[in-house]
Amino acid sequence: MQQNSNYIISGGIEGKKRLHILSDILQPYTKPLLQNNGLIKGTSFFDLGCGGGGVSLMAAKIVGDTGSVTAIDFDQEIISLDIKDAEEQHIKNLTYHAQSAYDINYSNQFDVVYSRFLLSHLKEPQLVLNNMLRSAKPGGRVVVEDIDFSGHFCHPACNAFNQYVNLFTATAQQRGQNANIGPHLLSMFKVAGIQQVSFDVIQPAFNTGPGKQMALITMDKIKHAVISEGLTDAKTANTILTGLEAFTNDERSIISLPRIFRVWGLKK
Repeated sequence: MQQNSNYIISGGIEGKKRLHILSDILQPYTKPLLQNNGLIKGTSFFDLGCGGGGVSLMAAKIVGDTGSVTAIDFDQEIISLDIKDAEEQHIKNLTYHAQSAYDINYSNQFDVVYSRFLLSHLKEPQLVLNNMLRSAKPGGRVVVEDIDFSGHFCHPACNAFNQYVNLFTATAQQRGQNANIGPHLLSMFKVAGIQQVSFDVIQPAFNTGPGKQMALITMDKIKHAVISEGLTDAKTANTILTGLEAFTNDERSIISLPRIFRVWGLKK
């Protein structure tokens, strides 16, 4: 990405912890999605905006020694931590690069090209989607999972939660990003020239456990960006966090993840 200073969620070690939680929550959904789109033993896989590396590690285990995984992210610190994770797990078919998704220069190289929660953080997501298509082999697959943040919900109503959703969306908008990119992905795929495009929508929701904590964790990680954009002050941000924590800890409440659009298609 030219993802650096525009990225609204804090990265580094603490950011990676958040990404690990999110990856564990979504693995039961993402793994079959990728397997249904050609991720099998011996294939090549490209993970753009790999974040904490959860999908990359999962893919490396699926494709095995006869396959390969290439993963990129703009965050050098996270990439260094990802490399360490792969080494500790003795995974040798996975290569990480600290690189912008705008700058990749692969052509006809990968069987499956994938991104999750990347395009919503970019000023020019169509350019990156075009890069993804170019990176795929003829007959290869392009797969994207991304958010429609306005579809985020809780029960019962909670003002702190509503403020969090509005602040996330507004901060992204002020930085030229679209936190509600999900419904646009289908037409973006067609503009890119991707064929046989299909999609579905998922939305896990929780009344306990790590999944329920994601809104609170994410609000904490966007706090500095929200304040720097002048959308609120530190006192108000902390009040929102306090209210969101109390709501999250209420055993009667339900909190969803953002609505997730999953779109896939073929390179002819």
